[in-house]
Amino acid sequence: MSMQLKTQVQEIGPNKVALTVEVGKEQVSAAYDHFFQRAARTIKIPGFRPGKAPRPVLAKFIGPDAIREQVEEELVNQVYPDAIRQTKLHPVSDFSVEESNLAEGECFTFKATFDVRPKLGDINYRGHTVTVKRLDVDDELIGKVLEQRREQFGKTVPVEDGELQFNDYFMGKVAVSCDGVEDAELSEEKGYHKFTEDGRMYLPMKGMKPGETRSFTYEANTDADKDSKYFGKTLDINVTLERISRPTLPALNDEFAKEVGDFATLDELKAKIRKDLEEHAVKDGEERAVDEILKEVVAKTHVDLPSAMVERTIDYFVSNIDRRWRQFNSSLSEFLKRSNKDYKAFREEFREKAEFETKVMLVVDEIGEREKIEVSDAEFRAEVEKRASDYGMTVDKLMEHLSKGDGEENLRHTVRDRQIREFLLKNNTVHYDMVKEAEFNKGDNAQ
Repeated sequence: MSMQLKTQVQEIGPNKVALTVEVGKEQVSAAYDHFFQRAARTIKIPGFRPGKAPRPVLAKFIGPDAIREQVEEELVNQVYPDAIRQTKLHPVSDFSVEESNLAEGECFTFKATFDVRPKLGDINYRGHTVTVKRLDVDDELIGKVLEQRREQFGKTVPVEDGELQFNDYFMGKVAVSCDGVEDAELSEEKGYHKFTEDGRMYLPMKGMKPGETRSFTYEANTDADKDSKYFGKTLDINVTLERISRPTLPALNDEFAKEVGDFATLDELKAKIRKDLEEHAVKDGEERAVDEILKEVVAKTHVDLPSAMVERTIDYFVSNIDRRWRQFNSSLSEFLKRSNKDYKAFREEFREKAEFETKVMLVVDEIGEREKIEVSDAEFRAEVEKRASDYGMTVDKLMEHLSKGDGEENLRHTVRDRQIREFLLKNNTVHYDMVKEAEFNKGDNAQ
């Protein structure tokens, strides 16, 4: 429960403040009472049953310094969030307590220092002109998507007498040795794989027949192998092919359209694919446009970034990478060890990107503040209803999920961020360079 506190804010440097907070006597007394109630239950004192030791005995047993330290920590952590809400400050670092004077039966005053979000001066976020690529949805692209749908609805049939060809599936016993020792990770008693031109390790299997055995080697020296523990090594492979399956694709006709979904004809399916692709192309183009506008704005905006903000952004990048590695039963630390990389040096690789992304976040939020862009209850409700429909759940159920933790606040932030980006599109000029798919991703920076 929030409470009214006496607070005073003092700027002590660029983006750094000292917040002095005074806590009333009643709350100090309540904190001491709570501490001794907990101590009586958890601390065993000879001669007393749990919870029955008198307060003076507990105080002597624990010691005044330890008591003061623990009660102070509990009080500070309890009232600090209320003081931040009351002063409307935006901390971007952990706080440290510089001064405090805790005594039972007296008011408690402490001074916390921390970094705050920097104030931005002049920002020019209107009237920019940017040119970005947008995907040109043509018949060739629609045909490509149709082929992908055909593959999804395709069936595989066993090949009794034929030879292994690209895009076939094969099952077989695979024995892989590294440095003369069979490797349990790569070896398989009944391995099942798609045979493709990209799967370099299995390329020598082309033309094999069911029942045939082949031995060959693989040099793990490509870019794809760089992060692997096998990089630079020669693998000895022995494969006994047991079975070949070959995909058969359905004919592109009205019957196929009906099988794919609620489409009476193939033309209806093509029209839906075109509509979906064009909607995605427009959305992607707008996202690229906003990114370019923000690059222009950030480049012309002076921001003194607190180091704590940049470090937190780097933390976010690094934790995402670690999460991805863990999906593959590995970890970032294992990757760094295999790659012989230092953790600090690895973090430094993200500093420039983190500084830019932090500036973008500050600029976007500042634009929202200056333009008074807020999410109304009706807009929030409309977003919840849309998402509930997309997720196939009731609005009440989704609201129940959002009520846990910061769910509702995060969703409001997402909607507000979208509204700010829509504002930027309306108040700047965007030219779209329509590009065929083959050229669309050329020159894009890998994320």
